[in-house]
Amino acid sequence: MISRIRQLARKPLFLACTLTVPLWIVLGNFIVAACVALLLAFLLSMIDALLVLGKAQNAPDDDAEP
Repeated sequence: MISRIRQLARKPLFLACTLTVPLWIVLGNFIVAACVALLLAFLLSMIDALLVLGKAQNAPDDDAEP
């Protein structure tokens, strides 16, 4: 389940389109739902990118001299 969410986080526009319909039902307004879905999708995408960058910084560098 988590891997599927991470795959969606790498495609923020697709995630936003997917989130728009449930948010439309909950909020009752398509424009507001689309705006909230875009904000959430890009926020999740940013968090995923930061986690990947953090793992890359913490990984040992093979080319570094001891």
